[in-house]
Amino acid sequence: MRHPLKLLAGILAFHASFICAQTINSPGAAGGSPSVLMITRGDTATTSACDVGIYLKNELAARLMAGESVSFNLPPGETTVTLRSLGAGYCSAPMASIKSQSLLLAPGEIKQYRVVQSEQGYFLAPVDLYQDR
Repeated sequence: MRHPLKLLAGILAFHASFICAQTINSPGAAGGSPSVLMITRGDTATTSACDVGIYLKNELAARLMAGESVSFNLPPGETTVTLRSLGAGYCSAPMASIKSQSLLLAPGEIKQYRVVQSEQGYFLAPVDLYQDR
């Protein structure tokens, strides 16, 4: 009988922590609708074969391979985005300089960007919403 009670207590604790996390991260608690940041990467014919790491506020948030896209629900306001090459060998060599970009997101706004590679490194270029490049 003791084992089922431990299992039930564990399940209740998990659900309680999940409810608390939803309350803390809910857009209503921040005072506005969430913003959506969409980032797309082209195919390998036009970009590097290395994976690209997307860092939001200096934390790895996604890893994009060629041809992939990712979307983030973010609180409105200023967000810092940094792109870095990920992987071993050639991909681990740092590109010229890693620069962060600051993006301003309004409540409920949807912004779409594509990853662009230049001699100076990776950066985000704005794209008309839902346009595939």
